[in-house]
Amino acid sequence: MSFPSSASLAAADASSWSSSSPPFRARNHASSANTSIDNSNIDIGHPQQTSKREGSSEASMSDYERLVRRLYTTNLFNPVKLGLENMDRLHEILGRPMDRPEIIVVHVAGSNGKGSVALKTAHTLQRYGEVKVGLFVSPHISSFRERIQIDGAPISESQVVAHLREIFDICDAGGIAATFFEVTTALAFRIFDVEGVDVVVLETGLGGRLDATNVIRRPALSVITSIGLEHTRILGDTIELIALEKGGIMKRGCPALLGRNAPFDVLRRCAEERGVSRLFTCDDVLGPAVGPTLTSLEDYDVENSRIATAAIRLLRSHREGIKSGGERRVKLLSSEEIAKGVQIRPPCRFEELDVPVSIPANDGGSSQVTKVVRVVLDVAHNPQAMDYLIVKLRTNYPNEEKLRVVLGMSADKDLKYCTDILLNHVGQHPEKIHLVEASHPRAASISSIREANPQLVGCHYCIPKEGDLNLDGRDVSSVSKQVRSALQLAAANDEIVVVCGTVFIMADAREELGIVEPRDSAVIAAVAGAGFRSSQENFGDGDAKKA
Repeated sequence: MSFPSSASLAAADASSWSSSSPPFRARNHASSANTSIDNSNIDIGHPQQTSKREGSSEASMSDYERLVRRLYTTNLFNPVKLGLENMDRLHEILGRPMDRPEIIVVHVAGSNGKGSVALKTAHTLQRYGEVKVGLFVSPHISSFRERIQIDGAPISESQVVAHLREIFDICDAGGIAATFFEVTTALAFRIFDVEGVDVVVLETGLGGRLDATNVIRRPALSVITSIGLEHTRILGDTIELIALEKGGIMKRGCPALLGRNAPFDVLRRCAEERGVSRLFTCDDVLGPAVGPTLTSLEDYDVENSRIATAAIRLLRSHREGIKSGGERRVKLLSSEEIAKGVQIRPPCRFEELDVPVSIPANDGGSSQVTKVVRVVLDVAHNPQAMDYLIVKLRTNYPNEEKLRVVLGMSADKDLKYCTDILLNHVGQHPEKIHLVEASHPRAASISSIREANPQLVGCHYCIPKEGDLNLDGRDVSSVSKQVRSALQLAAANDEIVVVCGTVFIMADAREELGIVEPRDSAVIAAVAGAGFRSSQENFGDGDAKKA
């Protein structure tokens, strides 16, 4: 089965962020004529205007844009079937690079924390372990290239062009109807192989047992961070069933590590059935936590750092040599080096920044004053993560009356629970909540969020005109408008702004906040998520637990 041609897809024109730009630009959110926010226009029933995007021709696209657009549309043409057959075939044709004894692979799964643990592990090994490290994570925030990193840097557009074209050719020649995530996983494997990385840290996309990353046979370590109710249509509707799916990454003869928020008894039985060489908890590796430490609910980063620390310690016992200037082993890291390395946090995981905002002075004239607004970005997107976020907010910012929330969700999440807990946190004041709708097929519409929780009457949101919608009927400027509105109101009322929910709102939010980083163009964004209904991978109408 061939992949779709990008020539057949309508698109919009925009330019990418330059990767040479500084990481942060302090945008002044002035209430001038072209950025002013009239509060009467942001309450229920009062639309804020959005702008149209101009069309773009196929000829004006770069090779990178054409190929990534083609990748994003694969799920429209290649229905997903359960199993690892496609990925096994791709890995085999590529020479099974992730099974080569000279490469150390760390495989990370979990309902929450897996991306953070993967990043902390990769960063620490790269910075202090004297090895070349590949990192595969998902989803990305602003650029597809974030998913595949080498020594902490996203791969280049030229690397994507060279090797994504190669993966497409393999699929076309072999009739492999690979999905978006399967192609992306194969791309990562190929680039890590070509670039000669020593260590690969793989984050699963969804679940574990049937995830595309699970074609690896001999990981140095399998890590399961936590288990919570998520993707229940696919993974099962109980903690036990979901644990068994994620426990599917454990391999015969290989060690595994569990975070404390993973059900030990269920996963111990799973480990025994799968023939795991040894099952560890963090306490087994590091000893019981001593002294006045925060609980993971007070700061989930504490638990993520502890899991990453235990994983790195366990790699000390991995005895296979790696090729990097001669056969040698990963350097033994000191406790101080590990402690420094795991301090890193991914973007939008309780990321805090200060944003200057200009508002009218209280002098009756036209003068402006600039205030600095503290903003917290967090991709809390399910009940467990939302609980963690609220406890962290209460710890860091106990004055709940001084919070203002910008919220966007994915359609498959528990909208009622997540909005209930946010409403409780802002004292049942819906006017402190700004609802947004990401321009992505998986995003929950504003109407569906409001229908899920009638108590949201009185919240802020945009009502776009028909001409302001993208090809999927979604408002492309909902996020930026509401972030701007929240900043203005927060500056006037000395509040903190919390932007939370689905990762799909974060690129627009970060741009509006003045963060400058590589970002894929609008011609790519126009088709991002095509064919995705309810998950990182669309498993179709079947049930994963039946396979």
